[in-house]
Amino acid sequence: MPDDAQNDPTGDVSVVVPAAGESLRMGGDRRKPFLQLLGEPIVMRTCRRLMEVPGVFEIVLVVHPDDLEFVQGEGWPVLREAGVELAVAGGASRAQSVWNGIQVVSARAEIIAVHDAVRPFFPLDMAKALVSIARRRGAAVPVTPLTDTPKRIEGDRVLETPRRLGLMRVQTPQVFRSDLIIEAYEYAIRTGGLSEAVTDDAQLVERIEGDVAAVYGDDLNIKITSPRDLQVAEALLRAGLVK
Repeated sequence: MPDDAQNDPTGDVSVVVPAAGESLRMGGDRRKPFLQLLGEPIVMRTCRRLMEVPGVFEIVLVVHPDDLEFVQGEGWPVLREAGVELAVAGGASRAQSVWNGIQVVSARAEIIAVHDAVRPFFPLDMAKALVSIARRRGAAVPVTPLTDTPKRIEGDRVLETPRRLGLMRVQTPQVFRSDLIIEAYEYAIRTGGLSEAVTDDAQLVERIEGDVAAVYGDDLNIKITSPRDLQVAEALLRAGLVK
């Protein structure tokens, strides 16, 4: 297969895929993006699906510094086949890792999406809607209803029960006009940095009062962060509920 066989030659959407976390909850000797999901690394499934989204022409994979040599060497042929254009080392926080990726996206990118490496089951129709809305509004994120009652706790003590009305859970991909997300990150760097307190890219756009649109996500767009999540993902695949 030629290197660019899957890439959209007329596309303007670049995807930054952070895969640089320590994966402490998963255990084992591999970071979670490279764990096998029914015979294929999770990150491979994720990247192949991203390349099916209309307009996507490149993927920038951000990996843990200890994984960079493997990714750029032995692992590169299969990652390249899945649509990965570049691989760079991540930083001390998720936000720093995403910024490292944003800085190397092609100048051709009018839209930048950020998607978790361990969310391989996002619906294509949802992704297309996010891109379309981000073109008009500047930013779009997928959300799902918060169905359980939330509690605010300190230690082992419940302090209060916030109202559930208006609260949602956010997923990825989160999609932005490139000028907007770059402005948001540059503002964050100037005003406090990219610490672990920044857990969400849209959070930075909100800080500069950017317009972030909410699009209904999908409950099967799970994030695989624990051994049980991996078991659930395998069950979903075997049952034919996801691809």
